[in-house]
Amino acid sequence: MIVDDKRARERLTCIERRAYKTYRARESACSRLGRRARAWNWAIVALSTATTVAAVGMLTDSDMYGPNGSTLLVCVSIFALVVSLAATNMNHSGRSRDMFLNYRKIQRIAVEIEAMKSGKIVTEVMVTAISDRYQEILDESENHTPGDYLRHFSPNLPKDQPFFLGDDVSQFLRRREMLRDTTVTSLPYITLILPVALFVPLFQSLLS
Repeated sequence: MIVDDKRARERLTCIERRAYKTYRARESACSRLGRRARAWNWAIVALSTATTVAAVGMLTDSDMYGPNGSTLLVCVSIFALVVSLAATNMNHSGRSRDMFLNYRKIQRIAVEIEAMKSGKIVTEVMVTAISDRYQEILDESENHTPGDYLRHFSPNLPKDQPFFLGDDVSQFLRRREMLRDTTVTSLPYITLILPVALFVPLFQSLLS
């Protein structure tokens, strides 16, 4: 006769807690990668459009960008090509999709665990089987960043961390990781300064 195993239930609860945290962190990673994909796409579109329009403008005003305008335009075109190749190599869009599929599988695991806990019988065999599945799903995708985790959960502080410093340290670590992720995500938008710089002389040439 199969009986309920209390130790197996305790282990199942730990796996459920771990799966939930991983699901939320990877959900956040999916959103982060999606934002970066959109940012780099806009940067590439803006750079490509600006260099094309600037090249057309120089057909009528060769001195629009000064005596070295042709060299400048070639350098900007090379920069746009490098950005395009780098964005393709980073593959943020594909990684975001993979992360989405991964966190949905982990979410299903969490739902299955919840159903198992509501049942009358939980055995070590059942827990081991679902734990193995969880580990296999973890290996199917890249890991999330500390920032992805800290968007939803406090960091694990050292055991010797004084209690009265806990909240301050947690907030510092969270802000640091948030700032790091935000800075990297914002980098593509900084490149938009270059298209604006190309359009200003073009408009001045057209209006003169």
